[in-house]
Amino acid sequence: MLTLALEKPGETTPKLRLSLSKGERFHVTVGWRCGHTHIHDVDVHALEARNAGAGAKVSRLESILSTYNTKLMNPQGGVLVNNSDGSFATPEGAVTHSPDVREQGSEETITIDGSRLPEGVNEIPIFVTIHSNGEAETFDEIEQAGITIADDAGKELGAYQLSSEFKEFNVVQFGSIILGEQGWEYAPVGRGFVGTFNDVLAQFS
Repeated sequence: MLTLALEKPGETTPKLRLSLSKGERFHVTVGWRCGHTHIHDVDVHALEARNAGAGAKVSRLESILSTYNTKLMNPQGGVLVNNSDGSFATPEGAVTHSPDVREQGSEETITIDGSRLPEGVNEIPIFVTIHSNGEAETFDEIEQAGITIADDAGKELGAYQLSSEFKEFNVVQFGSIILGEQGWEYAPVGRGFVGTFNDVLAQFS
């Protein structure tokens, strides 16, 4: 299978280093709005990964926080159980996802709690994808689509306007939460892909 992993043109974003204690919570929010009748679905995903120096890797399905990995959306292959309100989480509850929303003008949020991550997990790559009527589209199809990350105090740590900064892509690696020497920190990535979410997973497994 061919996969196009295309770097966004421009200068490399410098890594942010924040002195955050282990246990710090992060909130990633994605929202979108269209001015036409196309039905778009924008989703945010996160991986509980281990990075021993050769890149972040995931070895179990339970570590993939994605609507594609829920029993509600994927009864035959999903492993994560949805709560009564539609939200879901990884088994230890370290990474949780608000209910999946497929209506424009709404928001979806992932919350990451470093104190509850399994032993050995030291990186949480975060991705955002777009689909329209089951077909892969690009963020150029949406007038307004953005993603932000904030700490538990509400301080914004990073943000991208997907509709303009990544309009030629349908998958973007937003960034990663990394366990560094000073604790948990957010490292922006800003990398665009053309492909499917499984193409992304192939690079992390």
